[in-house]
Amino acid sequence: MNSKLCKHFDETGWRDQGKRHYVWLACCEQATVYMIDRHISSKAFFKLFTANPDHVSAVTDRYAVYSIFKVHQYCLAHFIREFHNYAEREGPDKAIGRALENELKKACHIHKKYREEKISLAQRNRRIGHVKKKLEFHLEDGMANGSDDLFKLSETLLDDFDKLWAFTKIRGMEPTNNLAERDLRKLVVWRRKSYGTRSNRGKRFVERITTIAQTLKRQSKSILTFIQEAVIGFYNRTSAPFISEAFGF
Repeated sequence: MNSKLCKHFDETGWRDQGKRHYVWLACCEQATVYMIDRHISSKAFFKLFTANPDHVSAVTDRYAVYSIFKVHQYCLAHFIREFHNYAEREGPDKAIGRALENELKKACHIHKKYREEKISLAQRNRRIGHVKKKLEFHLEDGMANGSDDLFKLSETLLDDFDKLWAFTKIRGMEPTNNLAERDLRKLVVWRRKSYGTRSNRGKRFVERITTIAQTLKRQSKSILTFIQEAVIGFYNRTSAPFISEAFGF
């Protein structure tokens, strides 16, 4: 994974031979890689990720395994969903959760307008600056007046406040992990239809065919043509086609 493109990482459950497994995913604008492993741990993650984390800009959820990245963006969509749940409660959490949800939605909307070239970079940064101040105020309110779990979440986000805004400093970085979540949906649907896999060979097939298909789809290339060339190369003992340089494969 030597590309300078921003990387997105995520994981979800899987079943193999009736036992709990996990699908790990790494993707960027040009490629997607899937890996199925028995464990959800840093050891498993480093089977997928082998680069220097100091040289990678990453967008992820808050899972502790991803804390290794020097340039790290938390997925704002993840927190929008969390604060929406608080907004549906009664008591102080309701108003605080709604305010936090609205400010994060506003940040995503502002960045979308910038991405669509409807506002300039300076305008985006100025508007995001106002959102940051309001969000910080509401997080402090969550610590002072929220429930115990809202207090803990607010405290964590204030400690990691810069990780909510890395996208404002890195060109091409997004404030959400939607790219990875969309790619994971393919395996979620596969799991529901097939109930997982039943062998190591089956796991390797799922990993490879989904990696190939999603990467080629992202590059608007023909999946069938690639598979035909790969089969011909296998039987003729020639080099297999190369699908992407984005992750070095």
